[in-house]
Amino acid sequence: MLVTLFVSCGKSPEEKANALIEKEVKKALYHPETYDPVETRIDSAFTPFDDPAFYEKTVQLYKLGMSVDEYESKMKRAKSSMSIWTGPYLSAFGRNEYQEAKGEYNENAKNKKDAEKKLEKLIEELKIIMDEERQFIGFKARHRYRANNNVGKTVFGEMEFLFDKDMNRIIAVYDMDNYEYKAVQTIYKLMLNEDAQKEVKGFDYSESLGE
Repeated sequence: MLVTLFVSCGKSPEEKANALIEKEVKKALYHPETYDPVETRIDSAFTPFDDPAFYEKTVQLYKLGMSVDEYESKMKRAKSSMSIWTGPYLSAFGRNEYQEAKGEYNENAKNKKDAEKKLEKLIEELKIIMDEERQFIGFKARHRYRANNNVGKTVFGEMEFLFDKDMNRIIAVYDMDNYEYKAVQTIYKLMLNEDAQKEVKGFDYSESLGE
């Protein structure tokens, strides 16, 4: 639910949030003077999904998944090369090409296996955290604004902010248009399914980038 309480100083949570947000957003703008807030939606923040530490672990999960996909692609290319350089009448050059492809295949197979082990371990860590009791950790806000970019064109931006319990400081900032943020949100949705582990394991990491 959206926060409706008012703080002792007389400012609403939205007013306090917007004051902090404006300072933060303007730091990254090419033309800070063009900053124009559009909407701020505030809600309570709870573990695990609003916790920056959980977010970072999920980013690690995403990157490991991408690594596994990359190693698998390299293995397929190496295997294809090996199939080309096979046969009883290979030249010295052909035999050398085959050995190089085989070495590349073996190296990427090992790297894939290591990454999958790390992935399994991280999934188990995240499952344990998810089983813990939810804790209130502060407030979060989704903020939409417009401002001029580096060529002077007015564009929209959307960011998510995490505040402390007193809403006196910003703990974390996320660009909601960033591919990494979108990938994490997709994984979060999968984690909320009953068969979370199976879903995350089967997640197509390249799909999250629209590739």
